[in-house]
Amino acid sequence: MPRGSPPMLRAIALAGLAALTLSGCASLGVRQVGIDRGDYTQRLRDSEKAQLLSNIVALRHGDAPLFLNVTSVISQYTRETSGTLGVALSPASDSDGGEARGSILLRETPTVTYTPITGQRFAHSMLAPMPPTTVLAMIEAGWASDDLLHVTVRSINGVSNASHSMLFEQPNDNRFDRVAEAFRRLQRSGAVSLRMVQRDKFYAGTAHVAPVLSDADKADLTFLAQTLDVKFDGDGANVVFAAQKSRDGEIAITTRSMFEVLGELSHGVDLTGQDQFAQDALIRVHSGDREPVRAHVAVKYHDRWFWIASDDPASMRLFLLTQVLLFLNDEEGASRAPLVTIPAG
Repeated sequence: MPRGSPPMLRAIALAGLAALTLSGCASLGVRQVGIDRGDYTQRLRDSEKAQLLSNIVALRHGDAPLFLNVTSVISQYTRETSGTLGVALSPASDSDGGEARGSILLRETPTVTYTPITGQRFAHSMLAPMPPTTVLAMIEAGWASDDLLHVTVRSINGVSNASHSMLFEQPNDNRFDRVAEAFRRLQRSGAVSLRMVQRDKFYAGTAHVAPVLSDADKADLTFLAQTLDVKFDGDGANVVFAAQKSRDGEIAITTRSMFEVLGELSHGVDLTGQDQFAQDALIRVHSGDREPVRAHVAVKYHDRWFWIASDDPASMRLFLLTQVLLFLNDEEGASRAPLVTIPAG
């Protein structure tokens, strides 16, 4: 601009150049990290819940489950800036007329990669019995033992848990519920604690009894000793993976596969739309012709809506437990956790 240009023109020119310069210097990545992380986290969480519920409903209809894991999320941002500066010098050289314009174009191109769980990975994570160490470790970490036993265990020292799945159906031993409740009370009082011990390359579980017991604790331990035919001595009872105990002082546990767990949960899916649930259903999944207004999770399957109510804490708790079990049981998936990459600039 000529040295003799009016002050107003110089101000317009400087303002325009400053605007365009600053638009290129501000860090887009810094601004987007918090937004993208929150958005993708919420979307992925909702997607995982919907996929799990969809598979539970599919099993209720006799369809096979199918899981698509999100293995990567790449969100690429492109920013383009442009600007123009115009100055009007007519009719007089001292005219204040002029303008500065600029524009910024922000373009996002997200790429999401899905990997189906098939073959050996499906057989390992869905069809193989759940490792007892997973169940014991979760109880040791404070998860409710009665929930875990009802969902993941087929039998304890020959006392069978009910199975309603058409592929794994077995009669219920009415003592199982009382065994699970007794373990839960002892867990709450701290009278019995489970410990995981590594031996060579394997982990072993032991159940230890506290030195001081209340009368209620003693009654529960007596019931468990008689029902499970096990002695809780000073060294604790060993927990083994077997249908029947082979020696005194053992608690033999057989576990379900994740496929069987989902089958058991599908027993709680109501297909009538009249909220008809079995009394021993692990969760309650409602159904209807219209999308629910408020729900913990909802999916549409075969032109019908299915959902878990947001005011059903028991179903929500066991649904969350199943989500955690899925993550823990997919060891290969855990080593290749979803990657969120957001290049920006």
